[in-house]
Amino acid sequence: MESVFFIVLQRWGPAAVTVLLIFVVSFLIREIKKNSEDEKHRMSKLHNDITKMREDVSHSLNSFGERLTAVEKDYVDKEFFFRELQGWRSEINRVSDQITNCFSSLTQNIFQLLSGGKK
Repeated sequence: MESVFFIVLQRWGPAAVTVLLIFVVSFLIREIKKNSEDEKHRMSKLHNDITKMREDVSHSLNSFGERLTAVEKDYVDKEFFFRELQGWRSEINRVSDQITNCFSSLTQNIFQLLSGGKK
C-alpha cells in the first residue's frame, strides 16, 4: 500500500508537492506562533496570580506578627500565652503545608504545560 505522499507525487509531480509542502509548513509555523502567544499570556497571568498570592501571605504573616507583638506588650501570663499560641502553631504549620503543596503542584503544572501536556 502506497502512502498518500507518493500517490500525490506521481500524479502532480515534484513541483506541485513542494508547493503543497510549503503551504503546510507555513500553516504549521503560524499555528505554533499563535500557540506560543497564548502560552505567553497564560504564563503572564500565572505570574501575576503567584505574585498576588505571595503578597496575601506576606500581609497575613505581618498581621500575625503585629498581633503577637500586641499580646507580648500586654504581658499576658505565660501559661495562657503558650496555651493560646499552641493553636496558632498548628494553624501556621497547616497553612505552610498548604502553601508548599500549592506551589509544588503549580510547578508540576507549569512543567506539564511547557512540555506540551505530556506526563
